Amino acid sequence: MIIATHDGTFHADETTACAILTYLYDNNTIIRSRDSLELEKADIIIDVSNQNDDKHFDHHSKDFTLCRDNGIKYATAGLMWKKFGIDYLKLVAKKELEFTPSAKVIQNAFLRIDENFMSMIDLNDNGQLTSYVEKISSPKNESEQAIVDELNELYQASPDIPYIVAMMNLPNQTGADQDKAFLNTVKMLRTILLNSAINALSTESGIEKVLEVYKGGPMLIMHERLPWTSAVLNNLDIFKDCLIAVYPDRKLRWRVQSLPMSKAQRFKNRLSAPVAWRGLNDKDLDAITGLKNTTFIHKSGFTGGASTFEDNLELAKLWLEKGTKD
Repeated sequence: MIIATHDGTFHADETTACAILTYLYDNNTIIRSRDSLELEKADIIIDVSNQNDDKHFDHHSKDFTLCRDNGIKYATAGLMWKKFGIDYLKLVAKKELEFTPSAKVIQNAFLRIDENFMSMIDLNDNGQLTSYVEKISSPKNESEQAIVDELNELYQASPDIPYIVAMMNLPNQTGADQDKAFLNTVKMLRTILLNSAINALSTESGIEKVLEVYKGGPMLIMHERLPWTSAVLNNLDIFKDCLIAVYPDRKLRWRVQSLPMSKAQRFKNRLSAPVAWRGLNDKDLDAITGLKNTTFIHKSGFTGGASTFEDNLELAKLWLEKGTKD
């Protein structure tokens, strides 16, 4: 696979696109040029040429208008993910995972990466970040507009992928040195994207399991570590009546934890532990709860636990009875 893109200053969109393509095609070469004859030697030409067909993909062209349903325009990162993302995830699953994800899991992982990874790169590259934040916040007066402006300044200063890639362009670096920096950046993004894909596939597979085990009611009980917070936050209607989760932690002890309110209020508890329990450990917690083998309650009241599943379940039941909605 010969990949062609423009030379000079590089950006997050075409470097991320190259990270996708070079993972899919082990035998690859990247051409960086603006010479049309040189570019045409490639199998695929991205982010340059001012053309769009099965070989050329340039979101800068006048006729390119493709955008997502939410209004976020495609740049080269999102465009390559749209075309190759499912194949990329299938290859990651084959090479990197010990389980075979379902077609639904792969599709959901594709959407997760497009929303959390590619869309943010595309917003930045298209200069759409400011207008998009204003669109979804809809300020109604000068005071609200001032808040949106402050948020936009914060977002634009965030050291995310577009910022990191921009910093890989060192001052006065040209020619072979710039090409070397470009390739190093693609290598870095390959690692980041690969790990993001593994996490997305694992998370979506775990979400599928969470939805299977939840039978309704105020308590979600799991006997393995699963991404239950993601399951809750992305399925608020299903978990509308659920208040706490029971699950094993990394140390093979057991935990009780309040569900978060929502994505926007993920640090606000639906049901906090009783105030009198908070900050207590072991025997002191046993004494106040009347239970055995309890281990701790976080001082904020969002989580706690016990040594065994049975004792932890009793703690959860008492939490439901005596907990507080802060």
